[in-house]
Amino acid sequence: MADQPPPQRPKGPRMSHLHSEPVPMSFASPQQLANIVAGGSLFSQQPMHTQHQTYTPRMNAPHHMNMGHQPMYRMQTAPGVIMPDMTVVPTGVATTEPQAATSNERIFKSLAAQEIDLNNFTGFRFVTLDGLQDQTRDIYDKISGTIRWVMCEGQDDRCLDVIQNECKDKRVFLITSGSIGSNIVPKIHELPQIYAIYVYCSDVNRHQEWAKNFSKVRIVCNDDDEELLPQFAVDVARANMDWADALQKKGDHEKAKEKYQLALNKLNNHARKHDPAMDAEIQTKLQQCK
Repeated sequence: MADQPPPQRPKGPRMSHLHSEPVPMSFASPQQLANIVAGGSLFSQQPMHTQHQTYTPRMNAPHHMNMGHQPMYRMQTAPGVIMPDMTVVPTGVATTEPQAATSNERIFKSLAAQEIDLNNFTGFRFVTLDGLQDQTRDIYDKISGTIRWVMCEGQDDRCLDVIQNECKDKRVFLITSGSIGSNIVPKIHELPQIYAIYVYCSDVNRHQEWAKNFSKVRIVCNDDDEELLPQFAVDVARANMDWADALQKKGDHEKAKEKYQLALNKLNNHARKHDPAMDAEIQTKLQQCK
């Protein structure tokens, strides 16, 4: 028999513009391999679901919650494959939070409001342990409102030093890969300056296991266009709303109005699928600034 060319590797989810870790060579568990040797199938048999049916079991959210953080974990699933203890939505993405029943689009949720003490606050700091490539760098800069990111690609010690010693009066947004994140997140998670963490990786299943224990991890995903950037925009918008609340409380209504409007612009320009309650909240507060 003539040599046959090796089968093509199945195509997974589209990887976007952040650098990501290599995908493990083996996709099958030991139990699945044993089943194949025995003449069985790679996947267990599941009841067939039509395109008009939605299977939505719930997954208990982690108890390690503080300061109103509500992490969102995304896991790519093959069409028609039902994963136990997950909520499966029509887009093929499982999350720990129920989605709107009237829409196929998931909603990116906001953090709870967190008071800012203007006497001990000087702004936001954006740190990445992953590389930002040219294709989407402009979007990250527009959402953050700065081109001055702290770039610590592969430099764990420098990242720790910056966050611990240079950001005590700031709110820190951190983007990390899965493997580096599993090492650094436990060391920084409880620092008050840490506001939101985003894990960008190829093996979502593996990294969501450790990430679910840390409430400030907002999302674990492998697509920045469709998942990381919208969640990032929602969180930056909320942080600006908190800043505006502090300015309003101080009596600086004009600056508060600017921050509320900035938050609204970030939602409308970069997070189309955000919670509409945020728009209503901002509009109400803009009226109070007059």
